[in-house]
Amino acid sequence: MSREELKRSGILDQYVLGLLDPERSAEVERLLEGDPTLAREADQLRQDLNAYADARNIAPPADGRPPRTAEDFHDLDHEMITAMMERNHTLNIWRYVLIAACLLLVGLSGYLFRLKENLRGELVTQRALHAQDEASHRLDMARNRAAIQTAVGNWDNLQSIEQAVDTGVLHVHLLAGAGVALVDLSDLAALNGGEAYYIFGGQAGAPPEVVTARQQGGLSVVKLGTPAGSLRIYRRAVNHGGPPLEAEQPLVTIELPGKD
Repeated sequence: MSREELKRSGILDQYVLGLLDPERSAEVERLLEGDPTLAREADQLRQDLNAYADARNIAPPADGRPPRTAEDFHDLDHEMITAMMERNHTLNIWRYVLIAACLLLVGLSGYLFRLKENLRGELVTQRALHAQDEASHRLDMARNRAAIQTAVGNWDNLQSIEQAVDTGVLHVHLLAGAGVALVDLSDLAALNGGEAYYIFGGQAGAPPEVVTARQQGGLSVVKLGTPAGSLRIYRRAVNHGGPPLEAEQPLVTIELPGKD
């Protein structure tokens, strides 16, 4: 190795600082012995370093402390690398924790969004059912309006009948001369979703008045026969496939007074 290569490589500086291993130090010393100029440069560099230390009040090592060798600095580098690896390991653990937390938040937000959509769908369904109930109520009112209007003039002659049954109390309001009865089933046992009350007013060939669970709380207008005979009420599934209702025992039978 030439003088210029030795200076450019920084090995001479490391030699003066005592940072070279024994083998490399011996190689540099051989070069210094064979090149007085290089030896003077090494001495000058040593003096410059001492002057820099004196100017900065850098004290020499404590008595009894051996100077650090290249192996000591190598061990120090190893300790620093080990400490950095441990810190990086801790950072990796926190990184995984943050990733798991982000995934949890994403899953939670997806669940909440799905729950919101389900609630919105249920709300739309309830609104549709409410609108359907209102439409059915309007149809029922339109169907019964004619019979009710016919009997409006006879409210003073209204006759009410109450009859106790096993499942509650039946209320029947007769409008004299109108040929209709207003039947109140609100105090009878509540219907299941697939059941209905069937009311026969005794009019020949007339279909029964069907009262579903939704309509049970109101008044049902039933046309009566001439003369008014009995009012029969059955409870059965809406889409029943058994024998005719007339062949069964009615839930309740009320004998009505004759028409005036």
